[in-house]
Amino acid sequence: MNEGVLVTGADGFIGTHLVRALRAAGHKVFAHSRRHGDIAHCALDFAEVGHVFHLAARTFVPESWSVPLAFYEVNVLGTVNVLEFCRRGNASMTLMSSYVYGRPARLPIGEADPLEAFNPYSHSKILAEETSRYYERQFGVPVTIMRPFNIYGPGQDRRFLIPAILTQLIETDTSAIVVADLRPRRDYLFISDLIELLMRTVFRREGGIFNAGSGSSWGVEEVVAIANQLVPTPKSARSEGDPRRDEVLNVVADISRAQHEFRWEPKVSLHGGLRETLVWMQASQQPA
Repeated sequence: MNEGVLVTGADGFIGTHLVRALRAAGHKVFAHSRRHGDIAHCALDFAEVGHVFHLAARTFVPESWSVPLAFYEVNVLGTVNVLEFCRRGNASMTLMSSYVYGRPARLPIGEADPLEAFNPYSHSKILAEETSRYYERQFGVPVTIMRPFNIYGPGQDRRFLIPAILTQLIETDTSAIVVADLRPRRDYLFISDLIELLMRTVFRREGGIFNAGSGSSWGVEEVVAIANQLVPTPKSARSEGDPRRDEVLNVVADISRAQHEFRWEPKVSLHGGLRETLVWMQASQQPA
């Protein structure tokens, strides 16, 4: 079996952490990022790859409404390109999907619950999943699909909620933390817990679909309250009154399948994860 591991989207938030963990574990890692070419169309010239972590994607939901074509090109055609690479080289793949359940009928949300696209981003991810399952059935490409809920941690783009909150918390010229909407509750998973789960899928040929979350949800004001415990001068939170289109107000992941299959458990509390992220932001002296 080929022993190399390819990571697409290697210079992104999750990819940076994953590449570091794979190399620390002794794997021979090949990294593909945007500077190596458009994932939807470029040639993937890597030899002796036995497993691919396909992370390359357009991910910022609000942006998907303004440039949907770019999301479909990268997230769907890019996945096809990677699946073709796996088919040619008999490699297995871990596909990084997303939250794809729409407005849930029940909580917690299990992997067998109905899928529903509320924005072009989630629709592109559903299509990427469908394509991967087709390649698994028709071409024998083993694909493990990971559905992360809300991942956070050092290095995340400041446009996402938690780095946006922490950035405003440590800014000296702001008196309050302003967010688009205070209502949503989300299931937050710290980056190191996700990486530990992903690492357990290396060279996996059994496939399967797995939620990645903490199994609990937190409101925006609760996140701010915990973050305020980490600084000498707390700040209040207020809403801009600008909710997302078709906003989902509460999500909780059923993670029992991943717990059972991989003997995996989230280890980092929200307090601990916020503290580690804040320490990184302060040390880097730049917004996340």
